[in-house]
Amino acid sequence: MKIIDMRLRPPFQPYLGKGGMFDMESEHPFGVKNFYKNFGMNLSDSMREASMEKLFAEMDRAGEMTGVVSIRKNARGYENDALVELLEQYPQRFVGACGIASDGSEETIAVLQKYVLEGPCLTAFMEPGFAEVFMDDEKIFPTYEFCEKNQIPLMISFGGFHGPTAEYCNALHADTVAKIFPKLKFVLCHGGWPWVEAAVHLTFKSPNVYLSPDIYALHAAGAQSYMEAANYMLREKFLYGSAYPCVDVETSVAMYLQNLRPEVVADVMYHNAARFLGLEA
Repeated sequence: MKIIDMRLRPPFQPYLGKGGMFDMESEHPFGVKNFYKNFGMNLSDSMREASMEKLFAEMDRAGEMTGVVSIRKNARGYENDALVELLEQYPQRFVGACGIASDGSEETIAVLQKYVLEGPCLTAFMEPGFAEVFMDDEKIFPTYEFCEKNQIPLMISFGGFHGPTAEYCNALHADTVAKIFPKLKFVLCHGGWPWVEAAVHLTFKSPNVYLSPDIYALHAAGAQSYMEAANYMLREKFLYGSAYPCVDVETSVAMYLQNLRPEVVADVMYHNAARFLGLEA
């Protein structure tokens, strides 16, 4: 079975080291040794050891998997060059989503030009909530306009704990962007959680909006609504994601398959993401 995982962060430079996503010494409740328990998942060997080789074995056991690797800002900034090196080293394993700031600056436009239009990335990744910026803040509009004009699909972290308050994940903000930029194709990563029904409604009525709740579609409040949407209303708009290394890949895939109707599996696990990324018509 072919799978595209829209939210897979492998053990490479931007996610390693103290405070990184694979830091087994961290006692933070979102740390790798703690967070997976909240969703009934497992701590895999690849998570525990930050092993690329063991991650590939885990991916292979789950299916014929390609991971979309997004770059988030860390203490060193956006390490997009490290992503380019990863894509060159493992072209059959990963697809790139360069990290961009939540603004419409010339620098951000230049990143899109370099890494997407002229580089190997198929999409770009933004986290407005972490910057304490609402998704529909007008200062981001030049970036939306550039992506719309150049047909760059945009991944936006929009849900979970992305923002100082839950208001930053309110679907009304995404609705504004969808209306102002009707040809801008974007996916709400983390699915607008906890505003589950509102996010589903927005995605259902907006041709340019996609939904990828990843871990929040499994053992989280509102998970049943996400899966109902994946099985029916959003069967062509719902994109699988694991959120690895927050949880392990194998259990995530297995749990999605348990909850999906057989006739929607291929779309949710692969084809919808392939269309979003421009890999399929």
